[in-house]
Amino acid sequence: MSDEFISLGSARAMSILSGRKRRLHLPHLRAHESTHAVHIMKRKTRTPLQLLAISGLVGVVVAGCGGGDGGGGQSPIFPLPTVAPATADPAPPPVVDPEAPQPSRTARCAVDTTVPASYEERRLPNKLLPSDALSFSEQLLKASGFDKFGPAFAETLCKDGLSGAASYDEAVVLLRREGQKLWQAALDRVQGRVVEGPLSKSDDRMRYWARLTMTKALRQWRPDFTLDEGQRAALEREFERASRGQYAIDFPEGPGVKRILVSGFDPFTLGNPDAVSNSNVRIGNPSGATILSLDGATRTLPDGSKAVIRTFILPVNYGPFMEGMQEDTLGPWFKPGPKRVDASITMSQGRDAFDLEHFNGRYHLATIPGNDDTYPPCKEAGGYPAAADCDIHPTARWMGHESKPWLRDSPPQFTQASLPFQKMIDAQTGQGIVNPATKKTGGWGVRRNDQYSIRLCTKAAADSQALQEENDLRTKPLKDAFEAAWAVATTVSERMRILEDYKKAVAALNLPVVPEISPIETNCAFSGSGGTYLSNESAYRNTLLRDFYRLQIPAGHIHTPVMTMFGAGSGGAITDATFESYRDAIVAQSRNLVFAVAETLTSSTAP
Repeated sequence: MSDEFISLGSARAMSILSGRKRRLHLPHLRAHESTHAVHIMKRKTRTPLQLLAISGLVGVVVAGCGGGDGGGGQSPIFPLPTVAPATADPAPPPVVDPEAPQPSRTARCAVDTTVPASYEERRLPNKLLPSDALSFSEQLLKASGFDKFGPAFAETLCKDGLSGAASYDEAVVLLRREGQKLWQAALDRVQGRVVEGPLSKSDDRMRYWARLTMTKALRQWRPDFTLDEGQRAALEREFERASRGQYAIDFPEGPGVKRILVSGFDPFTLGNPDAVSNSNVRIGNPSGATILSLDGATRTLPDGSKAVIRTFILPVNYGPFMEGMQEDTLGPWFKPGPKRVDASITMSQGRDAFDLEHFNGRYHLATIPGNDDTYPPCKEAGGYPAAADCDIHPTARWMGHESKPWLRDSPPQFTQASLPFQKMIDAQTGQGIVNPATKKTGGWGVRRNDQYSIRLCTKAAADSQALQEENDLRTKPLKDAFEAAWAVATTVSERMRILEDYKKAVAALNLPVVPEISPIETNCAFSGSGGTYLSNESAYRNTLLRDFYRLQIPAGHIHTPVMTMFGAGSGGAITDATFESYRDAIVAQSRNLVFAVAETLTSSTAP
């Protein structure tokens, strides 16, 4: 198969060996994916890594390894670094009983309403229509019965001038408890145990918006005991993790149990804050809805063992990933022990079908920010993988070593999924599910996505390549004339004269010398199969941790179809039949895909 080169964001096209110029379409680079003016190249799998020098222009080809039925956990292309085992793994947090009696109030407190809302909290007042009496979040929370969480939490923190906690340690316990209450209420609603209000029970959005009313109250809380800036940030992280189910994970022990972890995401692309009319604010996320429906699910497998599924939700923000939130959640269950996982799946909303992402890239910078309107500190450094935090740097407390300063291959630029691809494709997971887009039974297609792209790693390498291209452009007329004269020359002496004339003409141009590009400055990941956004990041971190612990388990990423479709004339509605039909159908097939992975588990990895 031919190697193809493209230049995204650049008017120049790179030369192909045949002399033709082509532009490669990468369908996995969606509107929110990064399209910096850098040279990227993609090629099919099952080819060795190689370097091609074409007319003085260095192009880099990255290769993939064939997949098919998933296979083991470690890719032969990307050998693991030899590192010391992690010695400071955080222990799973103590169990917090949400129903335990609260401590007596002995400390004083106040509420500082002058504290400005965070960027995400500033969307709470957003309305669907200017004439609406209530904001979208108020309508949604009222329709789900989750409007009580914000006020109740604010009173728990500070009521009648008395604080709900008298010390930092008490505050940690309080915030874990209150966060877990919200998580459990979301599970209870989606799974049909406690459903208040007219909103469909399968909706995922109430947890996200209720959490924002609670984080606003937390940041306004002013107890009379001292909390420094670091402690306040730590308390916010405790609540964040607890409200996402990250402290609620637990598994039964024993070889007769197959333990499966699945993560999903918050809604995202919710529009600008402080908007009077903003329909984007009503977006949901089918991965989050799937997670809430799946937590605690069990399934009896063909060999008589029982699959147990536990879930959690990740934020659509770079900061928590960079702080190690995902590793802190997965790590306790990846370590050796009687509750070690047998499969770990990440899930997010993606395209027009179910994509099983094959390759996960280390690079993380897309054209849209997180829900908090921030990017990783990368854009200002030029967007090159070696610069700032353009590449993922996993936390040392789980990986056993620091990945800074940047090294190209520590951690590796790509990881591979180890999902049972073909069995998932063949499992007929859409059977009996009506696809609202086609009105036909059979759900959506399931496909393995092998696409990825690479780029130069450093600005120096990119500058060298750009200079080479400029030199090539200046010498092109001379080269064309040389090739034409050479073609009609009939004697060796004539051709030697033509060659000497060509060399003199090129030398007369006094072209600048192009610095050599080191091979260590090439072959960096740009886009994984799942893109360059947080979907890919969650997949990379999940599979990298799998490789660090050398687990031979199914691990990888599922991109679901896009869910947010509303019927005509529903611009002012928080939900409608079209929106709910897409969500319910996508969730049903997403669950089936997880069950399909469970069906392939034949033995426990736990000792």
